[in-house]
Amino acid sequence: MAVQANVILIGACGFVGGTILSRLSSAHPTLHITCLIRREEAAAELSSRYRNVTPVVDKDPSHSFLKAMAEKADLVINAGGDNVSAMCALLDGLALHDHGEPPRPRLISLTGPRSLIDLSKPITGNLAPDSRPWSDIDDAAAILSVPDDRIHAGADQAIIAHSISCGVGTILVSPGQLFGQGEGLFKIESNSATYYAASKARGRSFVIGDGTATWSWTSIHDLGDAVVFLAGIALEAGDHRERQMGVNLEGYHFVQTGDLSMLERALAVSERLGLGEVESISVEEAKKIHPFGHIMWGCGERTRGDKFAGLGWKPKRTDWKVLMEEKGGARA
Repeated sequence: MAVQANVILIGACGFVGGTILSRLSSAHPTLHITCLIRREEAAAELSSRYRNVTPVVDKDPSHSFLKAMAEKADLVINAGGDNVSAMCALLDGLALHDHGEPPRPRLISLTGPRSLIDLSKPITGNLAPDSRPWSDIDDAAAILSVPDDRIHAGADQAIIAHSISCGVGTILVSPGQLFGQGEGLFKIESNSATYYAASKARGRSFVIGDGTATWSWTSIHDLGDAVVFLAGIALEAGDHRERQMGVNLEGYHFVQTGDLSMLERALAVSERLGLGEVESISVEEAKKIHPFGHIMWGCGERTRGDKFAGLGWKPKRTDWKVLMEEKGGARA
């Protein structure tokens, strides 16, 4: 069924947002998609590629501008980061025409599982003996009540609190490590390219500690499809899955395909580049390679996308090695 609605997308020039735009425009060509962007030169390219897209250029949009935009929208998709004040302004605009109970899903915002990492504990690069996967059903309350000084946590909690206060439904979508080449017009590689480049430059792939620290992962393609899947439910009036999808305190969704340790990644890079034995490095050395290297390569969290499974959605790209080399990609 053709869906006719107004959608605002933030982050269309990014790795995640660009892929979401590509998938959303293709899946729902009758949507009118407004892309809020910062760069004037990107507007013409977006307009040329996508017939159902209207770029709006504003380097520093005011809260009143965002509120007015959202008042005319049926759905907002945020792939532009943890800008809490901007999200609250958009929620205020959505609230002007949305007074259902329970609230309908009107904002889909991308986040990440780094909020689950307790950085008060030493980073070892090893899988902790008490480590366990997090379920977005069984652990929903715990996920949204971790200390708010953790990465993403403060923003997630503030956005959900404001959503509840103004009666708007928000969904948080949280992927792990992303593999594959993005489908947007501009940024097509994630931080998986950083590790590959660092290994190549050093002449050896590396891990922190024994490298058993493990991240859940999914493909950028499946993440795009997952967001489009949720958007379709949100925009289709009367879809029986809407209540099952959940919003706000029940609206946190992991997108997960598999689990992958840093050692597995390092061995794959070493084999591909012919680098020989994998090297174990310290946390301080990882920080020298990249400011967040100790977190990217020394930590890990395993997640389970139980909500998506219950809704009948599942990932299609399941071979991470194929995704690592997709289109000649220099990533791992």
